[in-house]
Amino acid sequence: MVALFVVITFIVFIVISSLLQKKEVADSVEDLAVSSNRISLPFPKGYFFSPNHTWLSLESSGNITIGVDELVQRFFGKMNSVQLKNSGDYIMKGEELIVFNKGDKKISIASPVSGKIEYSNFEMEQDPDKLSNEPYQECWMYSVKPTHLSDDIKSFKIAEQANTWLANEFSRLKDFVMAHQNQPALAHATLSDGGALVDGIADYLDNKAIGEFEQQFLMNLNEDN
Repeated sequence: MVALFVVITFIVFIVISSLLQKKEVADSVEDLAVSSNRISLPFPKGYFFSPNHTWLSLESSGNITIGVDELVQRFFGKMNSVQLKNSGDYIMKGEELIVFNKGDKKISIASPVSGKIEYSNFEMEQDPDKLSNEPYQECWMYSVKPTHLSDDIKSFKIAEQANTWLANEFSRLKDFVMAHQNQPALAHATLSDGGALVDGIADYLDNKAIGEFEQQFLMNLNEDN
């Protein structure tokens, strides 16, 4: 009986320890998200996140749905227009896939995968403001039949790893903005309490800085940015 009691106590200890560790991980992720000035959107379950800030979800048909994440949403704020490719087009990983127009600025986002476009969500072209509210679910851009998905998604993030990565990307964006503070317009692009970013930071950057952001955040598909 004594031996059985010891075994049971040991198992209970392991379970409790495991639960505490999970809570610590969750708390650290939440703290990181707050410190990086992420907005408080419900983080989507089952989504894969590409290094260039596109997200993917798997459909029952074997196709994948593609959209953009909340860093893109916050960086652009309200957009003038979205340009999408046509259904039936074939795309290659790294090729220009989505084009956002913001005033006189044109910003391109690379395709995270190779495949055939089955459907393009042209509702986004008709109402690009939808993206300024919530970048997931209804604000998808494409449904794609992938050709090399197992290879393409090797560097993608999911679940807690994706949450932590996205928080780190917001920190990287703040560093990017700080590096361009010699631009007078950026004096209006941060808040006084710690320099928190405001929505629509793209409005305050010149075309050269926009091009740098595009290359560093939206066209770069390497795992280590």
